[in-house]
Amino acid sequence: MKGYLSFWASLVCFLSFNLCLSNLYAQVSFTSYHKRNDTETKHLDSAYYTRIVHVDASGKDKVYRVEEFYTRNDSIKLSGISTSAFYPFKFRGRKYEFYEQGTIRNIEDYSDDNALVDSAFYFYPRNKLEKIVFYPSSSAKKGKLKIGDPIYVVYYDSLNNKTLENGTGFIRLTHSGGYEEGKMKNNLREGEWKGKSGKDSFVENYTNNQLISGIKTKDSGEVFKYDSSNFMSPPDYPGGISRLMGFIASNYVFPRGAISNGVSGVVRIAFVVGKDGNVRDLVVENDLGFGTGEEGIRVIERAGKWKPGIQRGEAVNVKYTLPIQLHLSN
Repeated sequence: MKGYLSFWASLVCFLSFNLCLSNLYAQVSFTSYHKRNDTETKHLDSAYYTRIVHVDASGKDKVYRVEEFYTRNDSIKLSGISTSAFYPFKFRGRKYEFYEQGTIRNIEDYSDDNALVDSAFYFYPRNKLEKIVFYPSSSAKKGKLKIGDPIYVVYYDSLNNKTLENGTGFIRLTHSGGYEEGKMKNNLREGEWKGKSGKDSFVENYTNNQLISGIKTKDSGEVFKYDSSNFMSPPDYPGGISRLMGFIASNYVFPRGAISNGVSGVVRIAFVVGKDGNVRDLVVENDLGFGTGEEGIRVIERAGKWKPGIQRGEAVNVKYTLPIQLHLSN
């Protein structure tokens, strides 16, 4: 955790230097426009921010510099390096995020495997420190890192009162669309935690970081009770993802035009796994042409129902992206 002690002295210089480097990257780039909820729009006038993905092929591996800018004042929103050109990005190294008025929002460091590592700093809009979180890591087999549970070094509330230190005390954790708050003891949740997710509110009880029980109340008044067995889980295909990929491999019909043109690569299909387990809203995000994307949609639709995703005891709609690797063998 020593990394955060010397951080403040070099922050201003490092930020200035790092952001100036964006002008040195390769000129090949892709631009998209996004609303406040991150959904993409085709029109700049309706966008909350602009995303520019720069291709940098100058190093050993191809990486992408991701930059986002608020459209209202063209101030920077995000800056980081990703090993993926598409959302969700796989960040590597230091990533910065900013508030619309230009102050720093957070500073995080990522491993080569897109895991948070070392010390991360989070700020309130008026440039006041909110919290410092240390993400421990250690060497594992095959050169990969073993990531430990986050350590909450310090937390200040919005009135600048320190309510947590060295993992013990009261903390409020904010996230997109909501928050959760409660007490920690030695970095483990303890007792009652409350929060909101969108329009839903919830109350949960923990012992030594283990969820004992929870109650979610929706805006409509509907109530869901849950525990650790039905807390949260992503959509799951019957038999697992390997069975799904086996089904696709057995049923995907390579279009004739793709065969004659020697097409190979990745077709990426996005879709929603509904709360009833049915697949809907299929969209080709990356198409290789010659009908390869349309065939991807056809075979996924034929694959049948999924086990829906669960969020605090309730089945929910979840967006899913599936890559299909196409390769012609001799």
